[in-house]
Amino acid sequence: KKVPPAETVWPKVRVPLTVVRTTENKLSNRFFPYAEIETEAVLAIDDDIIMLTSDELQFGYEVWREFPDRLVGYPGRLHLWDHETNKWKYESEWTNEVSMVLTGAAFYHKYFNYLYTYKMPGDIKNWVDAHMNCEDIAMNFLVANVTGKAVIKVTPRKKFKCPECTAIDGLSLDQTHMVERSECINKFASVFGTMPLKVVEHRADPVLYKDDFPEKLKSFPNIGSL
Repeated sequence: KKVPPAETVWPKVRVPLTVVRTTENKLSNRFFPYAEIETEAVLAIDDDIIMLTSDELQFGYEVWREFPDRLVGYPGRLHLWDHETNKWKYESEWTNEVSMVLTGAAFYHKYFNYLYTYKMPGDIKNWVDAHMNCEDIAMNFLVANVTGKAVIKVTPRKKFKCPECTAIDGLSLDQTHMVERSECINKFASVFGTMPLKVVEHRADPVLYKDDFPEKLKSFPNIGSL
């Protein structure tokens, strides 16, 4: 029900800026193949992700250009098998592995918008819209199932929101959030008939990241440590 800010407060940029207003408030709207999207690359980013630097964004885009069939993103997550419950579990803590990148800040090919909207298996899209959660997990499942490849987490950053923003209401702050995310993983694995997510133990950083070189020699000097 929110309306976009007045046109006078939008930033002055050299490229066209289009605001698409949808008729329904659905999470799946973010992955609709809008005709206004002319580029192959799509940067999906939530409105509360404000700590990414321009270097981090540019580096992420360069990595995506090398791997355009992958989800290339910043917030990494992991799925685990819980031997006590015999179910899949969503893990958001810092670990040595990653199997998902959240589309709150990620690059992907626009073709996956078409697949998400028109080729998503079963009732996953309706599940997402009904629960107002897990559209990012659904996209991870879709891309992994189509490509058979893992996501690529870029840069070491793990904090993406300003500290004062954590007190504001948000989906990820709901007490039932983690439980429902785990339910989503189990639901999606059942619908897909398999677990397509691939676990990896690596990420992509600039070649000279952390090297003792003058900053002016680095292509991406402003890469956050957390």
